[in-house]
Amino acid sequence: MPEHSLLDLQQSLLSHKELYLADAVMLGEIPASTGDEAKRNKYVAQRFAQSSLEHISIDEEGNCQGLIRGSEHLNPILVTAHADTHLDIPTDQRVTVNVDSEAMTGMGLSDNTIGLAALAALPDLLDKLGIKLRHDLLLLSHVNSLGSKDLAGLHFFLDNYQGPIHSGIVVEGTTLGRLNHSCFGMVQAEITCKVQQDPNSRWEQSENAIILMHRILRKILEIPLPQEPRTSLIIGSIRSGRTFNRPPDTATLRFEIRSEEPGRARDVRLQIESILEELGAATHSECTIEYSALRKPGGIPFSHPFVTAHRKILSDLEITPVLGPSYSDLSALILKEIPAITLGLSTARHLNEPGETVDLPPLFTGLTQLIALILEIDQSNTETFSA
Repeated sequence: MPEHSLLDLQQSLLSHKELYLADAVMLGEIPASTGDEAKRNKYVAQRFAQSSLEHISIDEEGNCQGLIRGSEHLNPILVTAHADTHLDIPTDQRVTVNVDSEAMTGMGLSDNTIGLAALAALPDLLDKLGIKLRHDLLLLSHVNSLGSKDLAGLHFFLDNYQGPIHSGIVVEGTTLGRLNHSCFGMVQAEITCKVQQDPNSRWEQSENAIILMHRILRKILEIPLPQEPRTSLIIGSIRSGRTFNRPPDTATLRFEIRSEEPGRARDVRLQIESILEELGAATHSECTIEYSALRKPGGIPFSHPFVTAHRKILSDLEITPVLGPSYSDLSALILKEIPAITLGLSTARHLNEPGETVDLPPLFTGLTQLIALILEIDQSNTETFSA
């Protein structure tokens, strides 16, 4: 896209900013913790209907989809955003979003209310801008994305969608300049240790689950991890005990393994399972592990025309690219061998706090980036982008 056209697009979007902000406020005031996204997706479906999309539906998993027909009905470009937020807010709790000339403030805005609002507003924005696409544009608000749900909604949609998908764009609220074209392999797991305690023994003589978990953790941290390809083990939380003077009989440890190397996260996982088996047998304790997420690494190369086009758009908008592998929604598209990237829309502060704030000037630059990338994919050689 020529630079002057990109700047014209940015100015045109700013003239229609109220359209987007209305959706952002409405969605921001609907709580949507993972598993409770139904009210949000009902709103998205209503917005799709107002914009005369085709094949609007909410599937068995709760995902909402709609289709904008392209002039040549070419294989659809998928634009998707997750409807849930990290905040565990009851659906009947009142949430307020405040907007001024520089920022929006409200809980859960950056992840992923403003991304979902872009999806809801996109049909009307394209219409106001007079943009007609060659490809069909498939819009998807997917559910059950976060935590132990492990992208269940997106996996369900992709497993059941009939027909090929040309390419995909995952829309996240933050950070502007984000360009993820590959994913880490990832393991998320929870270890539970339950020790045997004799009810007839003195408390100070009883087995202690914290001490056993400490032995397990020490052995886990001794597992060698390569610097290249990048591999890391993140200890997320340890929970155990209820009081000062009684040794706990149960302890839990949550952790995550990430690696760019195929099979590396699996190798570490198997070593951890061996540690649990050894120490469980040695101490006559029950040491179990449950996996909430298992993902394979992959993606498109840095030289892929999809990535090149996005980098060019960011350069023209004077945005510094933030490159690196992702470990979220992108992995589901990679698993289906759909060329895709994740982008971010704005900058934010006080994340996951009541005063979470999203900056508006960069937000409309982020929306410009999104629409420009859709146009680049739509107007370029189909085989080149989907290769």
